[in-house]
Amino acid sequence: MSTWTDLTPSKRCDWIDQLRGWAVIVMIEVHVVNVYLMQGLRPDWLNYLNGLVAPSFTMAAGYSLTISTFRTDDTLRPFWPDTARRLGFILLCAYALHAPGITAADWTLLNTAQKARELFKIDVLQCIVYSLVVLQLLARLVKNPRVFTGLALFIAIFVPLLSPHLWATGVADGLWLPIRGLFNGNPDRGVQALFPLFPWLAFPAFGAFLGGVYRHLRVEPVAGQARWSESQYLTALGMLGALLLAWGGSAQHAWLWGGQWIQQNGVWLLHSRSGAFTYAELARISNATLPSVAGRLGCILLGGTLMGAVELLRPRWKGPNPVEAASRESLLLYMLHLNLIFSLMLAPAFISATGWGWYSQGWTGTLLLTAGIIALNLWAGVVWQKIRQRQDFMRGLQVKAVAVLGVWFILGGWWTFRHLMQSPELAREPYAFLNAARVRKGLPPTPDGLCRDPEEYFREAERRKLHLSEAARADLSRQLLARQETR
Repeated sequence: MSTWTDLTPSKRCDWIDQLRGWAVIVMIEVHVVNVYLMQGLRPDWLNYLNGLVAPSFTMAAGYSLTISTFRTDDTLRPFWPDTARRLGFILLCAYALHAPGITAADWTLLNTAQKARELFKIDVLQCIVYSLVVLQLLARLVKNPRVFTGLALFIAIFVPLLSPHLWATGVADGLWLPIRGLFNGNPDRGVQALFPLFPWLAFPAFGAFLGGVYRHLRVEPVAGQARWSESQYLTALGMLGALLLAWGGSAQHAWLWGGQWIQQNGVWLLHSRSGAFTYAELARISNATLPSVAGRLGCILLGGTLMGAVELLRPRWKGPNPVEAASRESLLLYMLHLNLIFSLMLAPAFISATGWGWYSQGWTGTLLLTAGIIALNLWAGVVWQKIRQRQDFMRGLQVKAVAVLGVWFILGGWWTFRHLMQSPELAREPYAFLNAARVRKGLPPTPDGLCRDPEEYFREAERRKLHLSEAARADLSRQLLARQETR
């Protein structure tokens, strides 16, 4: 039987698993490149590719929600306890990543008012959880998978239509900080949401729509057979992707910039189909319009179609599948690589030992670091997949990990405090003890304790044997000189 005529109902969607797994892998590359690659070296095509990671990840989450929420007999799986606990755990991880830290030192001596506000930044995990909660509520209100699928498509279209208006200057400013970032990504009180629900809810909603279609065509049996084969579904998926990409690319400029400039009360506004916006607002909402969302979805669907076709036709190899492990253990790898890079590898002691500071590497060094960190994370995913098969052993490891975190909370972080007491010039945050450390070292105090003299910084960096590239030195000089304007 050919893949085109094979109507065996699907048990698991391979293309979405592959898409999620590769999104995790590219996400690791994004963070390594953003941290280590010298500024000015990153090409535009890589920026565009990296910008597809979060949409892929969030769309896959919505897709899986539909498949896992509705049974084949159209009844709903219960929300409590499994789904609720899983979403709660993800949300806990999401806020832990933006907390002042996971040690007592981070929450006390190494804390600042800005760090405390950063706790409420809406990042991709928060976006996923809140989006899934919205979709779960919708599913349980309508209780019908076909109605839910249609409403999910409506949300996917309506949200980016509304989003530009929510990104206008002043909208939602001053709201309670924990919910402020759900509306837009405009800075407010020093906090800027990275993935507000407008427009990012559109991606999991569209994923939920696709999941509903897949469920109807490939999962629900009719006389023991699916309505479509996997090959037929992937072909339609590719055609839809090409259509969305073509329309999004052709409509984006006119949708955003096509219109007439009119001066109102001394302010120039462009009146277009998106609304009336200033030039600064138009720059902010460029990725929040319907054509922009459609174009990115089109690229993702074309990539997913290719991944699904390869997975459908490739020979089955023995042994673990690292991409599948990355897909199934996406939260583990997300947490692992972020803590590896931003907590361990960017710690002052680690930078002193290796010289791997911000923007310190060319392409060769960055690619080697990227390959190494990806390999380590994939290995962790494969190993954890094996550990999952031994439930008692896994529970024992989790208990021990919680105990280690408890010890770390008490003992960890103090060497960072000691390092900054000895080298206050290198501090990046305005900790309360910095001026006392500067005075003890014979340096003049500053308004917030932070260094404002590039030569002072580089002198201490050389003493600490920190290796800074010319690009990194130039960037640091700009940052330090900019502090002189802060009073």
